[in-house]
Amino acid sequence: MGKRLSLTEDNAFFGSFVLRGSERDLLGVERFPRIVDAAGLCICLEGGGDIVIGARACRVQRGDMCVVLPGDSVYIRRKSADFKGYVLACRPGFLMDSGIAVPSRTPAYLFIKDNPCVSLKGEEQRDLIRMCEFLKEHDAREDHPCREEISKSLGSAVIHEVIGIYRRKGPLRRPPCSRKRTLFFDFVRLVAGNYREQRDIEFYAGRLCITSRYLSAVCREVGGFTPKECIDRHIMIRARILLASTDMTILQISDELNFANASFFTQYFKKRAGVTPVKFRNLSGGM
Repeated sequence: MGKRLSLTEDNAFFGSFVLRGSERDLLGVERFPRIVDAAGLCICLEGGGDIVIGARACRVQRGDMCVVLPGDSVYIRRKSADFKGYVLACRPGFLMDSGIAVPSRTPAYLFIKDNPCVSLKGEEQRDLIRMCEFLKEHDAREDHPCREEISKSLGSAVIHEVIGIYRRKGPLRRPPCSRKRTLFFDFVRLVAGNYREQRDIEFYAGRLCITSRYLSAVCREVGGFTPKECIDRHIMIRARILLASTDMTILQISDELNFANASFFTQYFKKRAGVTPVKFRNLSGGM
């Protein structure tokens, strides 16, 4: 169903591909959670597994669809050997440039955040995959003078098809679009974009025009964790990725994550992971 592409490939406009249970560490999200810089969906065609998207744990089986939004953390806890999933992904830049992003303050965005996985009927699955393949086919026509405009229109059609599927499951207006929920998701997105340089809770509270005390209360109520735990989570996910998938030295990683020195980074990492960065790299089979 198409060439397999990395979700973070710089030149990836759209990519559709099939994931299989026999593949090791699908998309690099099996050994530990990963924050995904992409928007996409995965339809389970065969088999099943357990996946965590954001703070939501889902048991996926044949006919289920999972939707990932930019900045979501994804973790595959388990997959069956016969798992087969169809994936469509695009970089968030396309969504912003085309003006078809689902804003964080809309009921649709909050509903999908709360329900990243839904079951599809046979005709819903067939029609959605057909639309995705149609989009990919037209986007591949690099010599077409209106390629970008056509892709934006077809991309908008796919997004509205997905929203329509959610609406059939239940009205999108039902989940309360409360200020607390909006603040929570805005905070998570701010952390995803600033955690390397900013680890002070007051910075994020200031950007959201609230007090740090109120931010802590919102995070505990909506997400079940403190603002500091959210910041630490982003740092640790990035640290694990760099340790497991690159040949960067500990000093280079500590610089990348804006630590004062390698020793401080090592202490920070060991306190939260239980092992030193070097030992984690050895255990994970990293470079």
